[in-house]
Formats: sequence, structure tokens, C-alpha cells
Amino acid sequence: MNTNSRRIYFAYKKARRKFSLKVYILLAIWLIIALIQWLVVCLIQDIRDVFRKHYYVCIVTFILSILLFSLFLFYERLRYNGAVALVISFIIVELQIISLFTLVSRTHYAELLLYFVICVVLLSLFLIIGSCLPRKMDLTLHIALLFIFAFLFLLVAVFFLMLQLLVSEVWRDINNYSYILIQIPISITMLLFVMYHAQTISGGRFAEMRLHDYCLGSLILFHDFLIIYWLTFYWQLVSGVLTPKDWTPLTTLWDRNDRKQLPVDYSDDSDDILSNTVYRDKEPKITPVTLDESRFGITQDFNDDKGTESLNDPNWKVNWLAQERRYKHGKRPKKAITTKEHQQRLRP
Repeated sequence: MNTNSRRIYFAYKKARRKFSLKVYILLAIWLIIALIQWLVVCLIQDIRDVFRKHYYVCIVTFILSILLFSLFLFYERLRYNGAVALVISFIIVELQIISLFTLVSRTHYAELLLYFVICVVLLSLFLIIGSCLPRKMDLTLHIALLFIFAFLFLLVAVFFLMLQLLVSEVWRDINNYSYILIQIPISITMLLFVMYHAQTISGGRFAEMRLHDYCLGSLILFHDFLIIYWLTFYWQLVSGVLTPKDWTPLTTLWDRNDRKQLPVDYSDDSDDILSNTVYRDKEPKITPVTLDESRFGITQDFNDDKGTESLNDPNWKVNWLAQERRYKHGKRPKKAITTKEHQQRLRP
């Protein structure tokens, strides 16, 4: 290598290191801004109540951020001017931060910090691994293989997602941790793309980012972090490792003292809403029904036929009407359902 070529090479390496430094500094700024605002929402009750009630604001900001980010990706002229690119990048990041307020308002600040640190450590670790991989393991050259892995992990995630949504036995058989089967494939896919993006940023590979796209590089890494961090909110709200049991926003979603998780019983044709919900009281609270014979026109013959035990049952009216219909069609009446049997049917 002659002197001129060596000078060009070192100038390129210097420019590439400067570019990487800008990307990672911007990423650190975005993460710090996000953490500060999320902690403010967690710690101030009034702000938390606003975003818990007006969740649609977060949906609107998320859609706007995606549209603006798409424009920023496809129109390169927006990225040529450094000042304009910085302003647009800040707006995109701020919209994404606000879009997460509806989830942040439902979690405890200790859970928020714990999973935030875990995701930052994972992101930093795989950025270092991706940058230090030898040239033989150039992910930018073997991008097709990376997309094949992403496709396979997507198949796994979607399959277990449908099982979790539609097959209630999955929750019971693996102790309510079926969400891991969705989170792990998606997280691995995103961490592989983090390594790919790290190589495009560090340069010296088959494909690399342009030196003026430092804002784009920071936005891509920030969205990689967001996808991994979004998936942790399930554990923040449901598991609550560091959340106090008496913390109100958690008990509205998952009451660990008075409620338990039960499978949905689709065979129940009753009009009771609680009997067809995923979360019900441990013991169904049945309010005794006051017997009013004049209101429903119950005769003494009916009282003598059914006895006092059936009349004291809360479901006596439903049983009586059903048996009356069977009498009209000439069918033999079935045995009245007692309170104990009714409770057993509600239980899993």
C-alpha cells in the first residue's frame, strides 16, 4: 500500500469513527430523554391518570411517528441538512416516547427502571458483538440468511401468539408463562438486526451507512430498543417483581390477593358477564334472592312439588321457568340445580 492509499484509508477510518461516535451519542441522548419523561409519568399521579384515561392520544402519536419516520427513511433530502435532520429526529423520538405513556402510566417506576437497564445492557452487548465480529461473519453480506432467520422466528412467534389468545389451556399447562414463547423469538430477531446495524455503522463491510446519516442510524437503533422494551411491559404489569402489592395501578390489572386467572368457558350460555371473562373472583359471590310469590305467580302446587330447598336456591326462578317449558313439550323435568352445583360449574 503506497502513501496516498494509506492516507485515504486512515482518513476513511477516522471519518467512520467520528460517524459512529455521533450515532451512539445521539442514541444515548434519545434514551436519556425517554427515561426522564417515562419516570415523570410514573411518579406524578395526575399525569398518570390523564394518560391512563386518554390512551387514544398515545395511539395518535404513535401513528404520526411511524408516518414521519417513513418519510425520513425514503426521502434522502431530509437527511442531507444536519439541522433539519436533527429536528425531525427529535420529533420522531418525542412522538414515540409519548406513545408509550399509556403503558408507562400502568407500571411501577422500579419495574420501569429494571427492564430499561436490562434492555440497554442487551442493546449495548450486541452492538459490541456485531462491531467486533470478523469479516468472515459479515452480516451485511449474508443479509438473506438473516432475513430467513427472522422469518422463522416470526412463524414461531405468531403461532404461539394465536395459541395464547385462543387456547386457554396453554396458560394453565405452562403456569401462565406462555408469553415467553412469543417474546424470545421476537427479541432474538431484533438483537440479530442490532448486530447487523452495528456493522453498517462501524463500516468496513459489504454494506455500510453513509457518513451523513448519523441521525438515521440513531433512530434505527432507538426503534430496535423500543421493540425489545415494549415486550417487557407484559412482565412489568403482570409479574410485578419489584411492584408493591398495595400499588393501585397494578391491582387494577392484576389483583394478586383477591383474583385469580381462570380459563374462558365458552360452553356457558348464561348472561352473566363474569362467567365468561378471563379473570374472575376466586369464589363466586351469589346474592340470595328474596322469594316473592305474588310477583312471579308461584302456586302452592309448585311449592309442594319442589320443596323449600329449591325455593331457597338463588337460581330457582331460572329452573322453574325451564321446567315449565319442558312440561308444555311433554318432557320429563330435570333435577333442579343447587347453589353448590352452580358454584362448581363456575370453577375451572
